[in-house]
Amino acid sequence: MHATDSLMDKKFKLSALFCLLLLTGCDKYYLSLRQVPVDASYLASTQANTPDPRRACPPHGLKIVLQWAVPPEIIEKKPQIILQVIYKNHTEKTFVYPIDSRLGSKVYTLLDQEYDETGGVLTYRAEIMTPDHQVYREWKHQLWVNLITLDELE
Repeated sequence: MHATDSLMDKKFKLSALFCLLLLTGCDKYYLSLRQVPVDASYLASTQANTPDPRRACPPHGLKIVLQWAVPPEIIEKKPQIILQVIYKNHTEKTFVYPIDSRLGSKVYTLLDQEYDETGGVLTYRAEIMTPDHQVYREWKHQLWVNLITLDELE
């Protein structure tokens, strides 16, 4: 009887875990961002160990990959992704990417001279926003804060 109790206990735990996963499952609509470093290892020729003149002076920087899935009623409103980037030199830029499909991706690239001038990316956030300024989804880097400039204080 003790072995049966153990088996029932395991089945109960698995059932509870399955129910928990169903209740906290992934939303089918999302906005997701990830940062990808760009250096010599980014080149396909490095991975394949084939000749490539770019390996002598490889690109350096990063890419931010934005991916989304939105429902049809949001697409009808002609939304945009607003990407705000704060660089390590404490400057900020905003980029706007129109969304014209339910599923998609865009890539923001910061390479070479521009990467060196800004010092790279410090933090970033993105919002899917409709023309009436309603935010449908938002994604924030864990270090995101609104940049305070001296012009705003005066």
